[in-house]
Amino acid sequence: MAEELKDVANLVYREAENKGAEDISVITTLSLENMVRFSNNSISVVKNNKNLEVFTYISKDRKRFLGSTSDLTNLKDFVDKLYKACITSRESEDYAPLERPKRPFKEHGNFDEKIAKGYLDLVDLTNLAINSALKEGAGRVAGSLLSSTEYFYIKTSSGIEKEDRSTRISLNVRAFIEKDISGHGLSCSSNSKDFDVEKAGREAGEDAKKSKNRGKIEEGKYEILYKPTVAADLLQHIGYFSSAYSVEVGISFFINKLNEKVAIDSLYVIDSALNGINCRSFDDEGYSTGDTLIIEGGILRNYLHNLTTAKKFKTDSTGNAGIIEPSPWNLIINEGKSKWEDIIKDIRKGLIITNNWYTRFQNLRNGEFSTLPRDATYFVEGGEIKYSVTGLRISDSLPRMLTNIEDISKERRWIKWWEVEIPVLSPWLKVKDVLVTKAE
Repeated sequence: MAEELKDVANLVYREAENKGAEDISVITTLSLENMVRFSNNSISVVKNNKNLEVFTYISKDRKRFLGSTSDLTNLKDFVDKLYKACITSRESEDYAPLERPKRPFKEHGNFDEKIAKGYLDLVDLTNLAINSALKEGAGRVAGSLLSSTEYFYIKTSSGIEKEDRSTRISLNVRAFIEKDISGHGLSCSSNSKDFDVEKAGREAGEDAKKSKNRGKIEEGKYEILYKPTVAADLLQHIGYFSSAYSVEVGISFFINKLNEKVAIDSLYVIDSALNGINCRSFDDEGYSTGDTLIIEGGILRNYLHNLTTAKKFKTDSTGNAGIIEPSPWNLIINEGKSKWEDIIKDIRKGLIITNNWYTRFQNLRNGEFSTLPRDATYFVEGGEIKYSVTGLRISDSLPRMLTNIEDISKERRWIKWWEVEIPVLSPWLKVKDVLVTKAE
Protein backbone atom coordinates (compact mmCIF):
# COMPACT_ATOMS: atom_id res chain seq x y z
CA MET A 1 0.00 0.00 0.00
CA ALA A 2 2.82 2.38 0.86
CA GLU A 3 4.44 1.81 -2.53
CA GLU A 4 1.18 2.55 -4.36
CA LEU A 5 0.81 5.84 -2.50
CA LYS A 6 4.45 6.71 -3.12
CA ASP A 7 4.22 5.99 -6.86
CA VAL A 8 1.13 8.17 -7.27
CA ALA A 9 2.68 11.02 -5.26
CA ASN A 10 5.92 10.88 -7.24
CA LEU A 11 4.04 10.97 -10.55
CA VAL A 12 2.03 14.04 -9.54
CA TYR A 13 5.11 15.71 -8.06
CA ARG A 14 7.16 15.21 -11.25
CA GLU A 15 4.35 16.58 -13.41
CA ALA A 16 4.04 19.69 -11.24
CA GLU A 17 7.81 20.16 -11.17
CA ASN A 18 8.06 19.82 -14.95
CA LYS A 19 5.36 22.45 -15.36
CA GLY A 20 7.49 24.90 -13.41
CA ALA A 21 5.82 24.87 -10.00
CA GLU A 22 8.06 26.26 -7.26
CA ASP A 23 6.39 25.08 -4.07
CA ILE A 24 4.89 21.60 -4.25
CA SER A 25 3.18 19.48 -1.59
CA VAL A 26 1.60 16.20 -2.66
CA ILE A 27 -0.26 14.03 -0.15
CA THR A 28 -1.75 10.70 -1.15
CA THR A 29 -4.22 8.99 1.17
CA LEU A 30 -5.74 5.53 1.11
CA SER A 31 -8.85 5.05 3.24
CA LEU A 32 -10.29 1.61 3.98
CA GLU A 33 -13.67 1.76 5.71
CA ASN A 34 -15.94 -0.95 7.06
CA MET A 35 -19.43 0.02 8.17
CA VAL A 36 -22.33 -1.77 9.82
CA ARG A 37 -25.70 -0.05 10.13
CA PHE A 38 -28.51 -1.38 12.27
CA SER A 39 -32.14 -0.49 12.92
CA ASN A 40 -35.09 -2.16 14.64
CA ASN A 41 -32.68 -4.40 16.59
CA SER A 42 -31.12 -5.99 13.51
CA ILE A 43 -28.32 -5.30 11.06
CA SER A 44 -29.52 -3.64 7.85
CA VAL A 45 -26.32 -2.73 5.97
CA VAL A 46 -22.76 -4.09 5.87
CA LYS A 47 -20.54 -2.04 3.59
CA ASN A 48 -16.84 -1.76 2.70
CA ASN A 49 -15.26 1.24 0.97
CA LYS A 50 -11.81 1.87 -0.47
CA ASN A 51 -10.75 5.32 -1.63
CA LEU A 52 -7.39 6.64 -2.80
CA GLU A 53 -7.17 10.41 -3.11
CA VAL A 54 -4.48 12.90 -4.07
CA PHE A 55 -4.19 16.36 -2.47
CA THR A 56 -1.83 18.77 -4.21
CA TYR A 57 -0.64 22.29 -3.43
CA ILE A 58 1.53 24.28 -5.86
CA SER A 59 2.83 27.83 -6.17
CA LYS A 60 4.41 29.89 -8.94
CA ASP A 61 5.58 33.51 -8.69
CA ARG A 62 3.76 33.96 -5.36
CA LYS A 63 0.56 32.58 -6.87
CA ARG A 64 -0.92 29.58 -5.09
CA PHE A 65 -3.49 26.90 -5.82
CA LEU A 66 -4.55 23.55 -4.44
CA GLY A 67 -6.83 20.75 -5.49
CA SER A 68 -7.64 17.09 -5.05
CA THR A 69 -8.72 14.14 -7.15
CA SER A 70 -9.60 10.48 -6.75
CA ASP A 71 -9.44 9.84 -10.52
CA LEU A 72 -6.07 8.12 -10.89
CA THR A 73 -6.53 7.62 -14.65
CA ASN A 74 -6.09 11.33 -15.44
CA LEU A 75 -3.39 12.55 -13.08
CA LYS A 76 -1.47 14.43 -15.79
CA ASP A 77 -4.64 16.25 -16.77
CA PHE A 78 -5.30 17.01 -13.09
CA VAL A 79 -1.87 18.62 -12.68
CA ASP A 80 -2.22 20.52 -15.95
CA LYS A 81 -5.52 22.08 -14.87
CA LEU A 82 -4.13 22.81 -11.41
CA TYR A 83 -1.08 24.58 -12.83
CA LYS A 84 -3.12 26.65 -15.29
CA ALA A 85 -5.44 27.72 -12.48
CA CYS A 86 -2.42 28.64 -10.37
CA ILE A 87 -0.66 30.87 -12.92
CA THR A 88 -3.89 32.70 -13.78
CA SER A 89 -4.75 33.39 -10.14
CA ARG A 90 -3.83 36.52 -8.19
CA GLU A 91 -0.52 36.96 -6.42
CA SER A 92 -0.77 36.15 -2.74
CA GLU A 93 0.11 39.01 -0.43
CA ASP A 94 0.64 36.51 2.36
CA TYR A 95 2.81 34.04 0.47
CA ALA A 96 5.11 31.94 2.63
CA PRO A 97 7.34 29.32 0.96
CA LEU A 98 7.38 25.74 2.15
CA GLU A 99 10.24 25.04 4.53
CA ARG A 100 11.72 22.21 6.51
CA PRO A 101 10.41 21.99 10.08
CA LYS A 102 12.47 23.38 12.94
CA ARG A 103 11.62 20.46 15.20
CA PRO A 104 12.00 16.69 14.65
CA PHE A 105 9.20 14.42 13.49
CA LYS A 106 7.63 12.24 16.19
CA GLU A 107 5.66 9.02 15.82
CA HIS A 108 2.20 8.67 17.36
CA GLY A 109 1.69 4.89 17.42
CA ASN A 110 -1.98 5.32 16.57
CA PHE A 111 -2.31 2.03 14.70
CA ASP A 112 -4.05 -1.21 15.69
CA GLU A 113 -3.32 -4.32 13.64
CA LYS A 114 -6.61 -5.88 14.74
CA ILE A 115 -8.52 -3.05 13.10
CA ALA A 116 -6.25 -2.74 10.07
CA LYS A 117 -6.23 -6.46 9.24
CA GLY A 118 -9.93 -7.01 9.88
CA TYR A 119 -9.48 -9.30 12.87
CA LEU A 120 -12.48 -7.72 14.62
CA ASP A 121 -15.89 -9.17 13.85
CA LEU A 122 -17.90 -5.98 13.41
CA VAL A 123 -21.18 -7.88 13.10
CA ASP A 124 -20.61 -9.60 16.44
CA LEU A 125 -19.66 -6.29 18.06
CA THR A 126 -22.80 -4.69 16.67
CA ASN A 127 -24.99 -7.46 18.06
CA LEU A 128 -23.32 -7.08 21.47
CA ALA A 129 -24.26 -3.40 21.49
CA ILE A 130 -27.85 -4.12 20.44
CA ASN A 131 -28.33 -6.85 23.05
CA SER A 132 -26.75 -4.70 25.75
CA ALA A 133 -29.31 -1.94 25.11
CA LEU A 134 -32.20 -4.41 24.98
CA LYS A 135 -31.19 -5.90 28.35
CA GLU A 136 -31.61 -2.47 29.92
CA GLY A 137 -35.19 -2.23 28.70
CA ALA A 138 -34.94 -0.68 25.24
CA GLY A 139 -37.65 -1.69 22.79
CA ARG A 140 -35.84 -0.66 19.63
CA VAL A 141 -32.16 -0.05 18.91
CA ALA A 142 -30.52 1.69 15.94
CA GLY A 143 -27.16 3.12 14.98
CA SER A 144 -23.92 2.41 13.18
CA LEU A 145 -20.46 0.95 13.75
CA LEU A 146 -17.54 2.16 11.64
CA SER A 147 -13.92 1.07 11.49
CA SER A 148 -11.34 2.72 9.26
CA THR A 149 -7.67 2.46 8.39
CA GLU A 150 -5.82 5.28 6.67
CA TYR A 151 -2.42 5.35 4.99
CA PHE A 152 -0.65 8.61 4.10
CA TYR A 153 2.35 9.63 2.03
CA ILE A 154 3.73 13.15 1.52
CA LYS A 155 6.36 14.58 -0.81
CA THR A 156 7.23 18.28 -0.76
CA SER A 157 9.60 20.66 -2.53
CA SER A 158 11.20 21.38 0.85
CA GLY A 159 12.62 17.86 0.80
CA ILE A 160 10.11 16.10 3.02
CA GLU A 161 9.14 12.53 2.14
CA LYS A 162 7.26 10.65 4.83
CA GLU A 163 4.57 8.05 5.28
CA ASP A 164 2.11 7.49 8.10
CA ARG A 165 -0.86 5.34 9.04
CA SER A 166 -3.69 5.35 11.58
CA THR A 167 -6.76 3.41 12.67
CA ARG A 168 -10.03 4.28 14.37
CA ILE A 169 -13.26 2.57 15.33
CA SER A 170 -16.54 4.04 16.59
CA LEU A 171 -20.04 3.02 17.61
CA ASN A 172 -23.04 5.33 17.73
CA VAL A 173 -26.15 3.73 19.25
CA ARG A 174 -29.62 5.02 20.11
CA ALA A 175 -32.13 3.08 22.18
CA PHE A 176 -35.86 3.78 22.10
CA ILE A 177 -38.70 2.95 24.49
CA GLU A 178 -41.21 4.90 22.44
CA LYS A 179 -40.83 7.24 19.47
CA ASP A 180 -39.77 10.24 21.55
CA ILE A 181 -38.26 8.43 24.54
CA SER A 182 -34.66 7.55 23.80
CA GLY A 183 -31.11 7.29 25.05
CA HIS A 184 -27.75 7.60 23.33
CA GLY A 185 -24.50 5.69 23.68
CA LEU A 186 -21.11 6.22 22.08
CA SER A 187 -17.71 4.58 22.03
CA CYS A 188 -14.76 5.59 19.87
CA SER A 189 -11.06 4.85 19.92
CA SER A 190 -7.94 4.47 17.82
CA ASN A 191 -7.55 0.91 19.12
CA SER A 192 -9.72 -2.09 19.89
CA LYS A 193 -8.56 -2.30 23.52
CA ASP A 194 -10.37 0.88 24.54
CA PHE A 195 -13.46 0.23 22.41
CA ASP A 196 -16.45 -0.82 24.55
CA VAL A 197 -19.65 -1.57 22.61
CA GLU A 198 -21.45 -3.15 25.56
CA LYS A 199 -21.00 -0.06 27.72
CA ALA A 200 -22.27 2.18 24.92
CA GLY A 201 -25.33 -0.01 24.39
CA ARG A 202 -25.98 -0.27 28.11
CA GLU A 203 -25.85 3.50 28.61
CA ALA A 204 -28.23 4.07 25.70
CA GLY A 205 -30.69 1.56 27.14
CA GLU A 206 -30.41 2.91 30.68
CA ASP A 207 -31.07 6.49 29.61
CA ALA A 208 -34.01 5.47 27.46
CA LYS A 209 -35.56 3.60 30.37
CA LYS A 210 -34.98 6.45 32.85
CA SER A 211 -36.56 8.91 30.40
CA LYS A 212 -40.00 7.32 30.70
CA ASN A 213 -40.84 9.49 33.71
CA ARG A 214 -41.57 12.87 32.12
CA GLY A 215 -42.10 16.33 33.57
CA LYS A 216 -41.87 20.01 32.67
CA ILE A 217 -39.72 22.96 33.68
CA GLU A 218 -40.04 26.72 33.34
CA GLU A 219 -37.83 28.77 31.05
CA GLY A 220 -34.94 30.41 32.83
CA LYS A 221 -31.34 29.99 33.95
CA TYR A 222 -30.16 26.64 35.29
CA GLU A 223 -27.06 24.80 36.37
CA ILE A 224 -26.18 22.46 33.50
CA LEU A 225 -24.15 19.26 33.70
CA TYR A 226 -22.93 18.37 30.23
CA LYS A 227 -22.08 14.74 29.57
CA PRO A 228 -18.76 14.31 27.67
CA THR A 229 -20.67 13.81 24.41
CA VAL A 230 -22.20 17.29 24.74
CA ALA A 231 -19.20 18.98 26.34
CA ALA A 232 -17.06 17.77 23.44
CA ASP A 233 -19.48 19.23 20.90
CA LEU A 234 -19.15 22.64 22.53
CA LEU A 235 -15.45 22.52 23.41
CA GLN A 236 -14.36 21.41 19.93
CA HIS A 237 -14.97 25.00 18.84
CA ILE A 238 -12.07 26.15 21.01
CA GLY A 239 -9.92 24.48 18.37
CA TYR A 240 -11.59 26.32 15.51
CA PHE A 241 -11.55 29.68 17.27
CA SER A 242 -7.87 29.30 18.22
CA SER A 243 -6.92 28.95 14.54
CA ALA A 244 -4.85 31.98 13.59
CA TYR A 245 -6.89 32.17 10.38
CA SER A 246 -10.13 32.59 12.37
CA VAL A 247 -8.45 35.28 14.44
CA GLU A 248 -7.11 37.07 11.37
CA VAL A 249 -10.43 37.21 9.50
CA GLY A 250 -12.35 38.30 12.59
CA ILE A 251 -14.48 35.25 13.33
CA SER A 252 -13.02 34.34 16.71
CA PHE A 253 -13.64 35.56 20.24
CA PHE A 254 -9.92 34.95 20.89
CA ILE A 255 -8.92 38.08 18.91
CA ASN A 256 -6.31 40.07 20.88
CA LYS A 257 -6.60 37.64 23.78
CA LEU A 258 -3.14 36.01 23.79
CA ASN A 259 -1.84 35.74 27.36
CA GLU A 260 -5.14 36.99 28.72
CA LYS A 261 -7.73 35.28 30.88
CA VAL A 262 -10.36 33.45 28.82
CA ALA A 263 -11.51 30.65 31.17
CA ILE A 264 -11.53 29.46 34.76
CA ASP A 265 -8.16 28.87 36.46
CA SER A 266 -8.48 25.09 36.36
CA LEU A 267 -9.03 24.73 32.60
CA TYR A 268 -6.27 23.43 30.32
CA VAL A 269 -6.73 22.69 26.62
CA ILE A 270 -4.10 21.06 24.39
CA ASP A 271 -4.22 20.38 20.68
CA SER A 272 -2.39 17.12 20.01
CA ALA A 273 -1.56 15.49 16.69
CA LEU A 274 0.18 12.60 18.42
CA ASN A 275 -2.40 11.53 21.01
CA GLY A 276 -6.01 10.87 20.07
CA ILE A 277 -8.14 9.58 17.24
CA ASN A 278 -7.07 11.91 14.41
CA CYS A 279 -3.27 11.56 14.51
CA ARG A 280 -0.59 12.34 11.95
CA SER A 281 3.14 13.05 12.22
CA PHE A 282 3.11 15.73 9.49
CA ASP A 283 0.68 18.42 8.38
CA ASP A 284 -0.35 19.41 4.85
CA GLU A 285 2.80 21.52 4.39
CA GLY A 286 5.10 18.70 5.48
CA TYR A 287 5.75 20.37 8.83
CA SER A 288 6.24 18.17 11.89
CA THR A 289 3.26 17.99 14.22
CA GLY A 290 3.09 17.82 18.00
CA ASP A 291 1.27 19.26 21.00
CA THR A 292 0.20 22.89 21.23
CA LEU A 293 -0.96 24.33 24.54
CA ILE A 294 -3.98 26.51 23.74
CA ILE A 295 -5.29 27.33 27.21
CA GLU A 296 -3.15 27.07 30.35
CA GLY A 297 -4.79 27.68 33.70
CA GLY A 298 -7.48 29.73 32.00
CA ILE A 299 -4.94 31.83 30.03
CA LEU A 300 -4.91 31.75 26.22
CA ARG A 301 -1.33 30.82 25.36
CA ASN A 302 -1.20 29.99 21.65
CA TYR A 303 -2.98 30.17 18.33
CA LEU A 304 -2.74 27.31 15.84
CA HIS A 305 -0.54 28.13 12.83
CA ASN A 306 0.47 27.01 9.39
CA LEU A 307 3.46 28.62 7.63
CA THR A 308 1.41 31.49 6.20
CA THR A 309 -0.21 32.57 9.46
CA ALA A 310 3.06 32.01 11.34
CA LYS A 311 4.76 34.52 9.01
CA LYS A 312 2.00 37.07 9.60
CA PHE A 313 2.12 36.63 13.37
CA LYS A 314 5.94 36.50 13.40
CA THR A 315 6.15 33.09 15.01
CA ASP A 316 6.67 29.44 14.02
CA SER A 317 4.21 26.99 12.53
CA THR A 318 2.56 24.75 15.11
CA GLY A 319 2.16 21.96 12.53
CA ASN A 320 -1.56 22.52 12.00
CA ALA A 321 -1.71 23.17 8.22
CA GLY A 322 -4.38 23.21 6.34
CA ILE A 323 -2.87 25.11 3.43
CA ILE A 324 -5.66 27.70 3.57
CA GLU A 325 -6.21 27.69 7.31
CA PRO A 326 -4.72 25.94 10.33
CA SER A 327 -7.02 23.45 12.03
CA PRO A 328 -6.90 21.34 15.21
CA TRP A 329 -6.04 17.63 15.31
CA ASN A 330 -7.34 16.36 18.67
CA LEU A 331 -8.31 18.46 21.68
CA ILE A 332 -7.38 17.24 25.15
CA ILE A 333 -9.24 18.78 28.09
CA ASN A 334 -7.73 18.32 31.53
CA GLU A 335 -9.36 16.07 34.10
CA GLY A 336 -10.92 17.53 37.22
CA LYS A 337 -11.12 16.32 40.80
CA SER A 338 -14.78 15.30 41.10
CA LYS A 339 -16.62 12.11 40.28
CA TRP A 340 -19.45 12.91 37.89
CA GLU A 341 -21.89 11.18 40.25
CA ASP A 342 -20.86 13.58 43.02
CA ILE A 343 -21.28 16.57 40.72
CA ILE A 344 -24.94 15.59 40.31
CA LYS A 345 -25.36 15.63 44.09
CA ASP A 346 -24.17 19.25 44.15
CA ILE A 347 -26.76 20.47 41.64
CA ARG A 348 -29.36 22.59 43.42
CA LYS A 349 -31.63 23.16 40.45
CA GLY A 350 -30.44 22.17 37.02
CA LEU A 351 -30.31 19.81 34.10
CA ILE A 352 -28.19 16.90 32.90
CA ILE A 353 -27.75 16.99 29.12
CA THR A 354 -26.66 13.62 27.69
CA ASN A 355 -26.79 14.40 23.97
CA ASN A 356 -27.42 17.34 21.65
CA TRP A 357 -27.66 18.38 18.03
CA TYR A 358 -28.09 21.44 15.81
CA THR A 359 -25.43 23.52 17.53
CA ARG A 360 -25.47 26.82 15.65
CA PHE A 361 -23.50 30.03 16.16
CA GLN A 362 -25.50 33.23 15.91
CA ASN A 363 -22.37 35.37 16.29
CA LEU A 364 -18.93 33.87 15.63
CA ARG A 365 -17.07 36.97 16.79
CA ASN A 366 -18.74 36.77 20.21
CA GLY A 367 -19.02 32.98 20.32
CA GLU A 368 -22.79 33.07 20.80
CA PHE A 369 -24.53 29.76 20.12
CA SER A 370 -27.65 27.70 20.68
CA THR A 371 -28.08 23.94 20.76
CA LEU A 372 -30.93 21.47 21.18
CA PRO A 373 -30.79 18.73 23.83
CA ARG A 374 -31.56 15.32 22.35
CA ASP A 375 -32.45 11.95 23.85
CA ALA A 376 -32.31 11.84 27.67
CA THR A 377 -32.36 15.20 29.47
CA TYR A 378 -32.93 15.14 33.23
CA PHE A 379 -34.21 17.78 35.64
CA VAL A 380 -32.25 17.71 38.91
CA GLU A 381 -33.30 19.33 42.17
CA GLY A 382 -31.55 19.05 45.51
CA GLY A 383 -28.95 16.71 44.03
CA GLU A 384 -31.54 14.18 42.83
CA ILE A 385 -32.84 13.37 39.36
CA LYS A 386 -36.58 14.12 39.41
CA TYR A 387 -37.72 13.38 35.84
CA SER A 388 -36.82 13.78 32.18
CA VAL A 389 -37.76 16.81 30.07
CA THR A 390 -38.01 17.47 26.33
CA GLY A 391 -38.44 20.31 23.85
CA LEU A 392 -35.66 22.55 25.17
CA ARG A 393 -33.13 24.95 23.68
CA ILE A 394 -29.88 26.03 25.32
CA SER A 395 -28.52 29.50 24.52
CA ASP A 396 -25.08 30.60 25.66
CA SER A 397 -21.74 31.95 24.51
CA LEU A 398 -18.40 30.16 24.70
CA PRO A 399 -16.63 33.09 26.43
CA ARG A 400 -19.31 33.12 29.15
CA MET A 401 -19.38 29.33 29.38
CA LEU A 402 -15.59 29.03 29.81
CA THR A 403 -15.65 31.50 32.71
CA ASN A 404 -18.72 29.93 34.33
CA ILE A 405 -17.57 26.32 34.59
CA GLU A 406 -18.18 25.23 38.18
CA ASP A 407 -16.84 21.68 38.10
CA ILE A 408 -14.87 19.27 35.89
CA SER A 409 -15.06 15.51 36.31
CA LYS A 410 -12.18 13.08 36.78
CA GLU A 411 -13.62 10.81 34.11
CA ARG A 412 -12.82 11.70 30.51
CA ARG A 413 -13.80 10.06 27.25
CA TRP A 414 -12.74 10.40 23.66
CA ILE A 415 -15.67 11.75 21.66
CA LYS A 416 -15.81 11.70 17.86
CA TRP A 417 -18.97 11.33 15.82
CA TRP A 418 -21.01 13.27 13.29
CA GLU A 419 -21.76 16.10 15.75
CA VAL A 420 -18.13 16.27 16.90
CA GLU A 421 -15.79 16.58 13.93
CA ILE A 422 -12.67 17.29 15.98
CA PRO A 423 -11.96 14.43 18.44
CA VAL A 424 -12.08 15.67 22.03
CA LEU A 425 -10.92 13.95 25.21
CA SER A 426 -13.72 15.42 27.27
CA PRO A 427 -14.81 15.35 30.92
CA TRP A 428 -18.26 16.10 32.30
CA LEU A 429 -18.69 19.87 32.72
CA LYS A 430 -20.94 21.70 35.15
CA VAL A 431 -21.75 25.25 34.03
CA LYS A 432 -23.78 27.80 36.00
CA ASP A 433 -26.48 30.25 34.90
CA VAL A 434 -27.23 28.76 31.47
CA LEU A 435 -30.32 30.09 29.69
CA VAL A 436 -32.84 27.36 28.86
CA THR A 437 -35.92 28.08 26.74
CA LYS A 438 -38.53 26.07 24.90
CA ALA A 439 -37.55 24.95 21.41
CA GLU A 440 -40.07 26.15 18.84
